[in-house]
Amino acid sequence: MKKIKTACSLDCWDVCAIEITMDGDEVIKIQGDPNHPITKGFLCQKGINHIERVMSPNRITSPMKKINDNWISISWEQAIEEIASKLKDIKDNYGSNSLIHYRDSGHSGLLKNIDTAFFNSYGGVTSPKGSLCWGAGIAAQTLDFGRALSHDPADHLNSKTIIVWGRNPVYTNMHLVPFLKKAKDNGANIVVIDPIKTATAQMATHHYPIRPEADGFLALAMAKLILEENLYDTTFVASYSNGFHSYFEYVKGLNLNDLIDKTGLSLENIKELTDLYAKNKPSSIILGYGLQRYYNGGKNIRLIDALGALTGNIGVEGGGVTYANRYISRWIDNNYVDNKLPYELPRFKRSLFSQYILEDNPGNIKGIFVTMSNPVLQLPNTTKTIEAFKSIPFKVVIDHFLTDTAQLADYILPCTHIYEEEDFISSSMWHSYFYYTERVLPPRKNVKSEFEIFNLLAKKMNMIGFLEKYPDEKTYLERSLAPLLKDTGLSLEDMKGKRLKLDGNNIPWKNKIFATPSKKFQFINPIEDDLEFISYKNDNYPLHLLTLHPKHSLHSQHFIDEHSGTLPKVYASSQTFKEYNIDDGEEIILSSQNGSIICVASINEGVSQNVLMIYEGWWLKNQGVNNLTPMGISDIGNQAVFNNCMCKIEKKKGF
Repeated sequence: MKKIKTACSLDCWDVCAIEITMDGDEVIKIQGDPNHPITKGFLCQKGINHIERVMSPNRITSPMKKINDNWISISWEQAIEEIASKLKDIKDNYGSNSLIHYRDSGHSGLLKNIDTAFFNSYGGVTSPKGSLCWGAGIAAQTLDFGRALSHDPADHLNSKTIIVWGRNPVYTNMHLVPFLKKAKDNGANIVVIDPIKTATAQMATHHYPIRPEADGFLALAMAKLILEENLYDTTFVASYSNGFHSYFEYVKGLNLNDLIDKTGLSLENIKELTDLYAKNKPSSIILGYGLQRYYNGGKNIRLIDALGALTGNIGVEGGGVTYANRYISRWIDNNYVDNKLPYELPRFKRSLFSQYILEDNPGNIKGIFVTMSNPVLQLPNTTKTIEAFKSIPFKVVIDHFLTDTAQLADYILPCTHIYEEEDFISSSMWHSYFYYTERVLPPRKNVKSEFEIFNLLAKKMNMIGFLEKYPDEKTYLERSLAPLLKDTGLSLEDMKGKRLKLDGNNIPWKNKIFATPSKKFQFINPIEDDLEFISYKNDNYPLHLLTLHPKHSLHSQHFIDEHSGTLPKVYASSQTFKEYNIDDGEEIILSSQNGSIICVASINEGVSQNVLMIYEGWWLKNQGVNNLTPMGISDIGNQAVFNNCMCKIEKKKGF
C-alpha cells in the first residue's frame, strides 16, 4: 500500500488536495488530503469522479480522423504526419495568422500551457482575448487595486459582517462554507445578495433578492447612504485613495429613490444592508462572477470595490473585497511559458467568435486548433457558433472525450488526465496554496500528453527553436517555475506531493500601497470612465434568464453523463409560471432572440418574480442552454454577457 498526493485540476475555486491510496497499480481509495488546511480531507463529487473520468470506457484512446462523416481510428504516426503537413501548408500559403488557436481553462495545470508556446514558435496565430468567465471583474479590480487578490479564507473569521454578493459557495466553492458557518457561530452576519435564494442564501442571516443586473445601482444606493450619514473612513479616502472627490460629487448628484427602484429592494432593505456593512466593521465582501456577466459588468464590480474603500474595509483583518487571487502568477515566468513574441498578433473577442469568423474575416480563417475547451457548448449563441466552426476548413481538437466541439472536428487527439502526469497546480481564484502533483497511473494505452503531442508535431515540422527551448517536461517546469524555485530554495523534487503556500497574502494591501500607477486605491471616475448603464429590454421577451453553475459539474464537463434526450429544468416561481398557464413538471418552450430549447418547468419559490434560472453546461444532446444566450461584450474586460439574456416561455404545442 502507498499513498500518492495529487490535486484536482478542474478550474474551480477550491483546487482540492487529493490523497490516493494504491495497492500496486490499483486505486483502492480516493479522498481529500486530511492535512490540507483549506480543503481538509473533503472532496466534492466532481473531485471524486476524476477516477471515473480517467477510466471511462467512453474515453478516446486513439487518434481519430473523420472520413465521410464517420470517425476512424488512425495511428499516431499518421495523425502527426497529416496534421503537421496541413499546419505547414496553412502557414506557407496563407500565413500563420490564418490559424486560430482556441484554448480556455479546462485544466488548471501549468504543463498543458505548452500549446501556447508551440503556436508562438509556429509563427504566431490568431487567438481569443477576453473571457467567458471573469474578465470584467479582473479588469475592474486591476483598475481599482492594481491586481486582483483575495484574503486568506481564515481571515473571514475576523469579520463581523460578510457579504456574499452573487456567489453560491455551497455549490461552487464548498470549502468556503465551513468558514462562513464558523463566522456565523461567532456572531457574524452572513449576508447574501442574489436574485435567487440559493443554498448559500438559505444558510445566511440575511438575503436581499436584488433584480438581475442591478448590482451597480445597489452599490451606488449604499454609497449614497454612507456618504450622507458620514459613515465613510476619512483617513482612508484622504490618504490612500485617488479620485474620491469626483466620485463623491457623482454619487451626491444621484437620486436615491431612482436607484432603489432599479434594485427591486425597499429603502428599509438597503438601509439595513448599509448599516450591516458600514457600522458593523470589519466587514468583508466576497464576490461571485455572475454579477459581472452583464454589459455593465465592470462597473458593477468597481462600484462594489468603492464600498470597501469608502468604509476603510481594505487592507484590514476581516475586510477586503475578494473576487479572484492572482497571487501565484508573480512566481511563474510567463514569458517563457507563453514563448512570447516581440510583436502583436491578431486577437478576437472570445464571446464574438462567430462574428469574427463569419462577418469580420469571412473565408480568411483556414484552420482552428482547440485545446482545453469545448467552445461549441460554452460560447453564446450556439447556432452561430456551430455555423462558424463548420465554416473553417481544417479543425483539430485535443480532448479526453468526444465533446460537441470534437464532433465537428476533422481530427481528435487523445490526451492524458491529471492522474496520468505530474504537474504544477495552483488556484488563481481563491486560496494561495499550490501543489506539484505526483503521477497516479500510467497513461492509458495509446494516449499522449499535450507536451508529447506538440513535441511530435514540432519534430515533424522541423521547429528546431521550439525543441531546443522546450526539450522535456522537467526542463519546461523548472524554467517556468524559476522565480518560485529561486525565492523558496526548493527543487521540483522538494515540492513533489506536497502542498505549499507562499507567505504574505493573508491580507492584501495591508500596507496600503496598491499596485495602481498612483500606488493608491482608484475610485471609478465619472468623467473618464464609462458610467452609462446599458439595459437591453424587449417586450417580446419579458423574462430574465440566469444561467447558474451547477453543483455536480464544472461547466459542461460532467454533463457527458446525462442520457441523450434528458431535458434541462428551468426554475421559476409559481407566480411566474401561473402567468403563462404553465404547470410544474410540464415540458415547455424557452425562447430568446437567438433560439429555442425544450425544457421542463420546475417551481422554485426562491427565484425572483419574472426571473428564470437554468443550470449551464448541458450538451446538445440535451438541448444546450447557450442556444439562448446573447453575444455581446461587457464595458471592460471583454467579458461575455450571458446574464443579459431575455426570454419568454410558452407551452410546447406547435414547437
